[in-house]
Amino acid sequence: MPTEYRYRDNSDVIQRKTTLNASNHIEIQDGAGATVMDIEVHASRHAYGGDDAIPDESLRFAQLDKVFGSESTVTVTAGGTYTVPKGVYLVSLGANTKVEYSPDGGTTWRTLIPAGQGGVVISDGSNVRLNNTGGADEDSYLLPVQ
Repeated sequence: MPTEYRYRDNSDVIQRKTTLNASNHIEIQDGAGATVMDIEVHASRHAYGGDDAIPDESLRFAQLDKVFGSESTVTVTAGGTYTVPKGVYLVSLGANTKVEYSPDGGTTWRTLIPAGQGGVVISDGSNVRLNNTGGADEDSYLLPVQ
């Protein structure tokens, strides 16, 4: 397995290279071979208690290490709405169906994802809905993230 990769400019002059050093750390070196950065040493700056630690309240990978549940097809009647159950979903919307949220408990509705698009939806179970503004029933798809 190669332990060195060279990055050249348009004139074929080595500008940077990556190598595996004697400590099995990946290093970035300049064209002359001087170490610019040791990746593992740099990463330790961001570890708990490091010089540039990630804050305790930050989102961590373990919080994102999720799986998909079973996709459901939601048919929204023409001119109708469907309240998205509590949870986190990937959504794929019908051509005339949009995702809306209410900041005030149902009096005002704002577009979160335009009709015919897709995205990530976080629902509290009462203030996020699918709204079909078209003239025919339409299918949209919800894929839960668990």
